[in-house]
Amino acid sequence: MAHEKMDHKEIIVCLFDGRYNLGAAALLNSLVKAEFKGLIYMGYQDALPTWANQLESLGENHFYVTDDIVIHFKQVDTEMHFGYYKPFFLKEACDIYKNTDKVYYFDVDIVVKAPWSFFSNWLVSGYCVCLDSSFHFLHRNHPWRKEWKQWAPPGEVQFNEIDYYFNSGFLGIERKSIKLVDRWIYFTKKYKEVGGNMKRFEKDAYKHLKSDQDLLNAAITISADIEISIIGKEGMGFTAPSTLMEHAIGSVKPWNNGFCKQLIKSGQKPNAADKSFLANCKYPINIFPNYTYQIKKIDMLAASVFGRILG
Repeated sequence: MAHEKMDHKEIIVCLFDGRYNLGAAALLNSLVKAEFKGLIYMGYQDALPTWANQLESLGENHFYVTDDIVIHFKQVDTEMHFGYYKPFFLKEACDIYKNTDKVYYFDVDIVVKAPWSFFSNWLVSGYCVCLDSSFHFLHRNHPWRKEWKQWAPPGEVQFNEIDYYFNSGFLGIERKSIKLVDRWIYFTKKYKEVGGNMKRFEKDAYKHLKSDQDLLNAAITISADIEISIIGKEGMGFTAPSTLMEHAIGSVKPWNNGFCKQLIKSGQKPNAADKSFLANCKYPINIFPNYTYQIKKIDMLAASVFGRILG
């Protein structure tokens, strides 16, 4: 079947490796709840996740998640950290599925809370992004921006007078704005040329380039010709009230978290992202065996109760 020639009004793109496949399954389940209809282009390394056996195969690494959602698994061969590979994989999806105008990227440690109609309507307003949790305000004259501008390609520079810094875990883009992805790729290649480590993120907070997120924001800085639609930190659940998404940005991901152990070890009780993950573990993909799932529910409940008592 020539799946690439099928008409999909909207495509979601994501990448995972290792146990992040469990986050990918929760993201899929949340998209079913949100009533997304379309194709999910999912890059992976090593082997297909075992939960793919729960899906109806269409051949050629294509599966039905529901009657309205098709997933296309694509094995990815790259030595880049998947964060740096995002714009390349996004561009690949746009090049393969040429009949699709609306494309979205999600990190797989995100679950969707809002009805999909909100995301689809949001994209009509422009390139969709949310403010970051740490550096949400970055003045137009910030020294990082001045460095990014110096790296801009000659001849097509339109500097964006913007004071915000965006998280790269989610974005929505229409095909007419694909130039922004091209510029993201340009900065990524430039970073590699000057010796940037593409296998991990830098820990030096003073550097103007240290992660895929900086590279995305550099691309936005030189993209005054592309309209951007911005939602604040609440968009990814970094502040309350959270109504759109929950982004589990902590180092201990919900699928790996022993909640009582984490409470004892660090004083951290289960947060909204942990709870949203567990709420999306059952349908249509069973992420855990029922016994394991019940144990996790009890573990989370106990950690939540004791966390309240301990303050």
